[in-house]
Amino acid sequence: MYRSDFCMAGVFRDAYLFRDYHRMKAFFLLVCLLALFLYLIRHFNLISTYPPSFFGTPSAADLCGGFIFGIGMVLGGGCLLSTLYKLGSGHTVSAITFCGVLFGGFVSAAFYPMFRSFAASTVLLGDKTALEHIVGSAGVPVLVTSVLAASLALRWARKGGWSQPAYARGYLPLWKASFIMAFVIALVVAFSGRPLAVGMGYAKLSGIVGGLFLPSLTGKLEFFHTEAPRLLYGRIMDGGAGPAFDSVALTQFSLMAGVVGGSFISSFKLGEFRITRMPPGRQAFSAFLGGMLMAAGALMAGGCNLWHLIGGVPLFALQSMVFALGIAGGSFLGAVFIRRAVIR
Repeated sequence: MYRSDFCMAGVFRDAYLFRDYHRMKAFFLLVCLLALFLYLIRHFNLISTYPPSFFGTPSAADLCGGFIFGIGMVLGGGCLLSTLYKLGSGHTVSAITFCGVLFGGFVSAAFYPMFRSFAASTVLLGDKTALEHIVGSAGVPVLVTSVLAASLALRWARKGGWSQPAYARGYLPLWKASFIMAFVIALVVAFSGRPLAVGMGYAKLSGIVGGLFLPSLTGKLEFFHTEAPRLLYGRIMDGGAGPAFDSVALTQFSLMAGVVGGSFISSFKLGEFRITRMPPGRQAFSAFLGGMLMAAGALMAGGCNLWHLIGGVPLFALQSMVFALGIAGGSFLGAVFIRRAVIR
């Protein structure tokens, strides 16, 4: 991600602000490749469960959560994952966004019962959790997506749409990053049985920090005491936002540390690691607010952009597809706000 600057906030921001669709094309390629890879993993019985066990029924909370998250990731200058790789290279704005996510996670925890009630009362499409429950087949969406992706990829290739001028040493083209990420993520799902996520890892970290400074208040918040069973490596393990070392800490903390460490090593080897100076006040406020909104949106929608866009959409989980609609709209509003209030 560092070598290619693969940022999911940039996917929407660049399209809305600059009419630059290079990241959008790479993201489309990543999702289509994952849809094919994950279907093959399921077809060959490498995983025993599929969207119904990972994702719930879609609701208005997923749409609203995606909308709020979309605003936040544009204001913050990166999503929950890209904030980490930018943080690893010394990016001060991303450090401010990171702090905003932790603070927002603690504040949003107070509204967790309300978010859960909102989701339960606004369920869409009955008990259906995946597109295959509507069309009657898991293979049809994958086939249609693969044919569409192949035709568009060939069309873009003939027009030179995959190439992008780059002058940075060590730059990795976005389309190559898409192939690498799709392959690695598919391997993770095949071995662990679950898509990747970092949203609950951020929430757990918020609870740990909150427990250090406000232990009595943290102890009263239901969210930090909620555990849920998760299928991981063929075993049922508990996991939640509490301070315990559980399945969330095992998987999401290690992923977060890996992204920060990988970008640090990469930027250091290229001689690019440097702690940037503090941004102007308006940009710093935008970054912190964006982090808070991402935390609130992820908690409302039951997952972050990594869980939904890279995990659920390739599986055609309806909850994630509704979240994606929300994030597209929220990103547009965030881009408008950035243009009018921050970039002046």
